[in-house]
Amino acid sequence: MKINLGIITPETHMDYFRAIEEDMRPLCQFRFLTISNFRETTDIYLQNMDSVDGFVVSGRMLYESIDKECLDDKVPVHILHDDENLLYRELFRLLVTEPGLDISRIYVDYAYIIESFSEFQQYLTHEGKPVDSGDLLDRVETMLQNHISLWEDKKIDLSITAFGHFVPELQKHGVRYILIRPTLENVKETISEIINEITILKLKNKRAVVACLSAQTEQPPSTEQLQQLKALVGRFLHSVNLADTAQISDGYVRLYTTYGHFMRITSNAHNCTLLEYLEGFISDKVKIGWGSGHEYFQANVNATKAHRQAEAYTGSCSFFINEEQKVIGPLRSMNVIQFSEQGDPEIIALAKRIGINNINLQKIMSYAEIMRTNKLSSEDVAECLSMTVRGANRILNKIEENKYAQTVFEKRDNSKGRPKKYYELLFLDKEGRKNGK
Repeated sequence: MKINLGIITPETHMDYFRAIEEDMRPLCQFRFLTISNFRETTDIYLQNMDSVDGFVVSGRMLYESIDKECLDDKVPVHILHDDENLLYRELFRLLVTEPGLDISRIYVDYAYIIESFSEFQQYLTHEGKPVDSGDLLDRVETMLQNHISLWEDKKIDLSITAFGHFVPELQKHGVRYILIRPTLENVKETISEIINEITILKLKNKRAVVACLSAQTEQPPSTEQLQQLKALVGRFLHSVNLADTAQISDGYVRLYTTYGHFMRITSNAHNCTLLEYLEGFISDKVKIGWGSGHEYFQANVNATKAHRQAEAYTGSCSFFINEEQKVIGPLRSMNVIQFSEQGDPEIIALAKRIGINNINLQKIMSYAEIMRTNKLSSEDVAECLSMTVRGANRILNKIEENKYAQTVFEKRDNSKGRPKKYYELLFLDKEGRKNGK
């Protein structure tokens, strides 16, 4: 299982990676992505995100220069951390080897990065522009300007920097400098850590996933209807460039895939694009149950269970059950209800005291957390449990009768008329989270 690593680094750090490249070749392949300016980092990340398994970034501030909205959690990023001990060691070496060196005539951009070094700043030069801009890129550019201007104005005798991409400019202006770099051991350790993480992710993405599909009709589906559904699933797979297979089994169409492909089809288990595709061709209600497992047998069982959850829900829908029996669905929005068929012992005990179904209670709690409130109406509960308002009223009344809810009347969304009746769930906080969570 060969791993492709993108190495985002200035040219000055390349010798480190070259030194260990041959040793790492059996495990991974490096793609060197050199930068000469922090403003390039986000573009380099985006241009290579789909062609590598992960990134190693040489320095915390180089990582900070990546626009965080662009980061994809499926592509790990590890950082070669700036080691403050290296700075202390270098300063100590200077004091020993150059006793005549005036420490107040040294400019250390590193001092503005390491909080624990702040107490030593009083001994360094106070000349130059202050590095206090809120913008990271502006701060870095100010540091480089300080190195050059202080040297040319003869206000410093030495610059110490943590930024490899400063080196060409420092050399160009004849600045005497020391570049603080991570140790070779630190580089090897960082590479080994990201290889381990990517290996685990790859194994996880290869876990078996099965989808159990049907189009809900008055009569059991005919062979022709199943063939049509299977053909539509095949066309969908072709449209998203996946080579997975679909088969007819036990009156359903079953799609055999992997966890990685499932996450791609469902936008990380939030929105099922396969369901949306089928709804464009099928007038009947489409029901999809997804199941994952360490092998296809377990995935198949969980897919069947998830399909039963979908059948109990009104309208076309898609549900997912994983190996821990956690149920997620319906996969129709970025905020999906989550519950477990096994259940949390504390919630099971609470459901028993109230006298309602454990899964219904989990769904209500999940819905409340999504809505970020512990005050729900009968209509809210009817929607999250896919039942009538009358049925939801019975459940809420039972919760209130057992002293776990109280009735409140509120106006919301600037609505006119009389306040609406809500049930304040006393086992949840005001944000809809379980008390103590």
